Amino acid sequence: MQTDILIVGNGIAALSLVYHLTEIGIDKDILVLSEQPTSESNSYHAQGGIAVEFGDKPSKYQHIKDTMSCGIINNQVSTTTILNEAEKSIQSMIKDGLVFDADEKGNLSKRLEGGHSNRRILYHSDTSGKHIIDFLIKKVNQNKKVKILQDTYCYELLKENNTCIGAKIFDTKTNRIDVIFASKIVLATGGAGALYNYTSNSSYSIGSGVILAQEIGAEITNMEFIQFHPTAYVSPKKTILISEALRGEGAFIINQKGKRIPGVELFTRDKLARILYEGIRNGDNYFLDCTNIQDSEFDKFSYITNNLAANGIDIRITPIPIKPVAHYMCGGITTDAKGKTSINNLYAIGEVANSGLHGANRLASNSLTEAITVPYLLTLDLLNNEWTKVYNKTRTIHYTKDDSNYDFKIEILRREMWKKCGIVRTSTALVELRNYIKTELHSITENTGLSYPKLRYSTMLKTAAIIVESSLNRNKNVGTFWKE
Repeated sequence: MQTDILIVGNGIAALSLVYHLTEIGIDKDILVLSEQPTSESNSYHAQGGIAVEFGDKPSKYQHIKDTMSCGIINNQVSTTTILNEAEKSIQSMIKDGLVFDADEKGNLSKRLEGGHSNRRILYHSDTSGKHIIDFLIKKVNQNKKVKILQDTYCYELLKENNTCIGAKIFDTKTNRIDVIFASKIVLATGGAGALYNYTSNSSYSIGSGVILAQEIGAEITNMEFIQFHPTAYVSPKKTILISEALRGEGAFIINQKGKRIPGVELFTRDKLARILYEGIRNGDNYFLDCTNIQDSEFDKFSYITNNLAANGIDIRITPIPIKPVAHYMCGGITTDAKGKTSINNLYAIGEVANSGLHGANRLASNSLTEAITVPYLLTLDLLNNEWTKVYNKTRTIHYTKDDSNYDFKIEILRREMWKKCGIVRTSTALVELRNYIKTELHSITENTGLSYPKLRYSTMLKTAAIIVESSLNRNKNVGTFWKE
């Protein structure tokens, strides 16, 4: 199989790239690999919105300043480039029909979230991710040169010299293996929150793109910085993220005695998550009290309101039980602001990439900004790129099927990651976890069989190993976790 552009992933970053390629008019064949339905992607369930400043240079400078203050170790060049260019990429979608909430006069409404000094979050109710994806899919479907392969897991990239030329894929329904050759390969596989047993992420968020890139020699950085969202409702059936936009509208945090924790509502996520984690570790329980929010505002949080109502909680009168959960991977495959990696013709966009925008701690709602803007900048770059045709090469792949069940092992790994590589970490616990992961990796590689569950578990172990090793090497507390 052969294509011009191979995109691995189907969230907002992937679809934004297809959108920009279509709108700017790059006439190339595009193949999108979709492991899961788009409706199960993390970006589909994004609640908050897009952090962006329009027109005003001082306001853009303040957005950059807030981002750098939150992330501490950001790449200043990439951060400045992405946040300055965000207006063009997002305005192009607005002009093309993407609608955000606005007041009666048509002025865009903006929310305030943790770490932001101004209201700059564009939103659509509390279903911004779904709203943006619905818009993008409608546009993408109009491009006849786009083909989507469903139920497909990319498990290996192919490289010649320092150039990525294609990928091996596994059909999760038929167990068929195939090889795809491409001129440009773009990883948009999302994060790694599913490595933790408390998470807002889908079960597909296992860091697969990071491992694909690492195994052909791409640079990987800052993987220790997994961001924990401080407020989520966790039940045995479902985890419901509670957007910090509620806190921006006046909700506050109380403990089990009804005592308010003053002044923490708009802390950056790392600081608030650690406060709540320490309290829970000492026997406290926490709640988000929304009862003082004006009734008119609840209509803007219908997703949260309806989902919690289905769990017996009326947020107008009942405080919401909350706890921190793994939420976002701030590190990843090292790229510039255009998504370029250290491997020729290999690009990474969205959460799988470390573009330098997030540093050690992502500023709220900058993720969708990045997921729309970097694909835009990549598209502009591809306009002036050389396109070397990669021709099909015979690749014979033999394998034996593995019928092992890895569900139990996966749950053990997720519990161990939460316990030993979570919000608070120690070198002793990290070394214990590293040894456990090494043993599991050795055990799984002894089995030469191949299956989708095995590929997933192997990827989870490899991603966990990078996070643990990076955590051991990080001796200064600057971001999403605290090392004792």
